Amino acid sequence: MHEYGVTKSLVELCNKEADKNDIKKVVKVYLKVGKFTGFSPDSIQFYFEHLKVDTKCSTAEIVFEEIPIKIKCNGCSKQHVIDEPILLCPNCGSDEIELLSGREFYVASIEGE
Repeated sequence: MHEYGVTKSLVELCNKEADKNDIKKVVKVYLKVGKFTGFSPDSIQFYFEHLKVDTKCSTAEIVFEEIPIKIKCNGCSKQHVIDEPILLCPNCGSDEIELLSGREFYVASIEGE
């Protein structure tokens, strides 16, 4: 359910940027979503379809890019891309992990007319 709030903020941001840049209609929103955020692109898309009505985003589509979870082990110094947010080194089992990527959530760019 936390996707509702971030999607509402996303629509507001896109409309604000459109106003600032004399864009009449937002066509595409390029969104980077880290896998560690727990945000579901399907849920964001669902809320976006409802929240964009009667805004400059009314015909816009979201293009998602998922950022993988990348960790570095401070025990063995190896880096790994992991599928699940289980912060243990797959190489040595250490829990002395540094998260390098996967928490990102931001608009990379907006296309408009």
